[in-house]
Amino acid sequence: TTTIQKFEDALTLAGAELDVLSPSEDVIVMVDEAHRTQYGILGGRMSKALPNAVLVGFTGTPIDKGFKRNTMRRFGSLIDAYTIPQSVADGATVPIYYEARLPSLEIEGPDTLDRLFEAMFGEEPPAVQLQLRRRYANKETVAEAKERIQMIALDIVEHFKGAVRPNGFKAQVVAPSRAAALRYSEYLRDFGISAYPIITTQPNDGPEFKAARELDQEQTINAFVDPDGEPEALVVVDMLLTGFDAPVEQVLYLDKPLRDHGLLQAIARVNRRFTHEKDGVVTEKDHGIVIDYHGVSRDLEDALSTFDWPDVQNTMSELDQDPRPVVEAAAVQAESHFKGRDLEDTWDCVAVFAPDANTEGNLKSDLFERFNADYRLFSRLMDRFLPDRRAMDYTDRLARLTEIRAYVRAHFLRENADVDWTEIGAKVKRLVDERISAKVRELMRPVSILDQDFDQKIAALPHDEARASMMEHAIRAQIHEGLDANPVFFEKLSEQLSRIINDLRNRLIDSAEACRRYAAIRHLIRREADIAAEHGLTPVSFAIYELLDERPDETVSSTQIGDTHREYLTQLDEETKSIALKVEKAISNHTGIIDWHVNDEVKRLMRRDIKRELRDDGNYTEDQLEDLASRIVELASRRSGQ
Repeated sequence: TTTIQKFEDALTLAGAELDVLSPSEDVIVMVDEAHRTQYGILGGRMSKALPNAVLVGFTGTPIDKGFKRNTMRRFGSLIDAYTIPQSVADGATVPIYYEARLPSLEIEGPDTLDRLFEAMFGEEPPAVQLQLRRRYANKETVAEAKERIQMIALDIVEHFKGAVRPNGFKAQVVAPSRAAALRYSEYLRDFGISAYPIITTQPNDGPEFKAARELDQEQTINAFVDPDGEPEALVVVDMLLTGFDAPVEQVLYLDKPLRDHGLLQAIARVNRRFTHEKDGVVTEKDHGIVIDYHGVSRDLEDALSTFDWPDVQNTMSELDQDPRPVVEAAAVQAESHFKGRDLEDTWDCVAVFAPDANTEGNLKSDLFERFNADYRLFSRLMDRFLPDRRAMDYTDRLARLTEIRAYVRAHFLRENADVDWTEIGAKVKRLVDERISAKVRELMRPVSILDQDFDQKIAALPHDEARASMMEHAIRAQIHEGLDANPVFFEKLSEQLSRIINDLRNRLIDSAEACRRYAAIRHLIRREADIAAEHGLTPVSFAIYELLDERPDETVSSTQIGDTHREYLTQLDEETKSIALKVEKAISNHTGIIDWHVNDEVKRLMRRDIKRELRDDGNYTEDQLEDLASRIVELASRRSGQ
């Protein structure tokens, strides 16, 4: 790896000029940034040093029209092209939107000076205006005027604080000169943004450059790249516009006449993908923004005129001047999944995704994913346009859909969802969050059947469908928790729960009857320890009893669930109970050993003693004894971790 300048050094080594470094045709030269340095003296030096080499060029920006004759002659035909729109389609980068702001302060365009003077000094007396016109005689001096920079800085602060800072992203400001960069930095800090100038300085610069010269640029830049670092904005002129990678940067405030490669490479600073957590919300940067104060976007095609326009015309898209049509369309599409239903009735809308007899799994997942995709588009458009007042009008509609989505995820996907924010950024979250009532939040929180106020929580739900859903998920969670401690007992309850769910899906019972049967299962779960005690068993010996008394072919109709508790009170087999107690005692002889559950020798002895007790019963084969002993030891091991 080398630089092109080294060829000039090599050819004039020790003062003796050489013609050729290598005439070989086997030399391959791979040239990065192929749109630079290849068409002048340096490129000629390299060709002279390696006259027969194969040249392969790489460029991160499109091949120029003006370069096309030279570039194709220089490197040969195009091997491959990967454009910015392609990278967006692949998800490698995010789309870039541009917006022209404060057009009265733009430098580009016709009648610029007259328009600028009117915007900045229109209220001054004629004599003062005449003096100012002499002072600011051309566009360059007007661009650096303190009055203009102050007005733009105020607009930057308003935009940044409303649209960028809430999501935890950062910005670059591109100034037209070093003096302008200093003024931008000063005004931005005065107005509440942590901004620093990253510019070149010279020893003979005036005192106004002292702070910029003494600034530790490397430390400042590293802190900017860090999402948690202090600088929110860097003000630059030429530095950091190419090759600088800061994914946290979302917006480029442009006040410089960039064109061609310079413009394309500068705007690419904001198209890196980035995700981080902000205010407890995982926030994804799904677009970059270029805010144009200089007027470059007035004629984007002219600014990129050295390129084939079809190759670059989709590099940036203009941000909609009025967000309402596009946001309205997205809102209507997201709400279309609930046609004929009252969006204010959350549970009625949630029922759209409830499983039926033909559903595999716990909800109609295909339908929910389609809704989720439409919801995601709606929320991202809101993120793009907020805090525009015209977009604010849609916040309540997004909040209603957020409630529906959170209910679905909490009750069908078994998630502990207060409010699910996975498709909403921190900025939108603040607005939506305050519109979701405390009552709704309470209803969305999963409940436990062991809660003292479980019955009150269930009764507070709006209708039987909601109560059945809440009870089902609470019971399912408790069964899952109990399987390790008493697998057979809770597996029986799981089978009973499944039968109720199937009967409900097949409309053999209604939600009110399902609630009655769920209540019976809940009663059994809560009474597990009492059932054991009433039969003289501990929770451990009761779990062992269930293993010994397991009947794989036994089925219980969901209509018989209410009788199951009474059966436990009267129908435990006395002989099996006696064996379960003996097995528990055999286990207890070993469980006092420290870390017995990871000691293979101790567990072997436990299995031996268990099998001795079970052999006395005489009803088990050796294979059955081995299986039961292993399962009982596993059961004891799991319970020891409780």
